[in-house]
This record gives sequence, structure tokens and C-alpha cells, in this order.
Amino acid sequence: MKAADRLVDIKYLSSAPATPEKIHVYKTGVNAGKTRKLNAKPARQGLLPVSEKTIWEWSRDGKFPKPLKMNGRTVWRLSDVQDWIESIEVAA
Repeated sequence: MKAADRLVDIKYLSSAPATPEKIHVYKTGVNAGKTRKLNAKPARQGLLPVSEKTIWEWSRDGKFPKPLKMNGRTVWRLSDVQDWIESIEVAA
């Protein structure tokens, strides 16, 4: 497989801000009063400066290359994404 034919997932494409560690306290239900630690996540700088949600919306609306389904995973051809980026730069 050539580098241009490489497949990438949503985490490689999208960017996300860092989130701090949090302590969640359950207010109702069988776990009421118990706490749960939510781990911190580092910032992620993807190929595009947009969130995963934006990429999914663009893909659904036909503004972004359509993804492929492979073994239960959703991936994009890197070459398709790079071509899309070039076409956006030319239009701007």
C-alpha cells in the first residue's frame, strides 16, 4: 500500500482541546453519592482544525470525502482528504 493510499480514522483528522481530570458525583440511581474519576485528555492536533462532529456533518452533507467501512471501523483515504484540502485552498 502506497503512502497516498493510506487509510486514516477520525482521530487523525480532527483536533480537540485538552480536558482536565474531573470527579463526577452520581446524584440519582443505584450509584447515588458515589464518585467516578474522569481522566484528563491531552490536546490533539489533527490534520484539520475542526472537531469530529464537524467532519461527520461535512461528510453527511457531501462537503467532505465519504468514509469507507473496513472491519467495523470507519476510515478515510488520506489521498482523498489531501485532494479535498487542496481544492479548498484553491477555491479560497
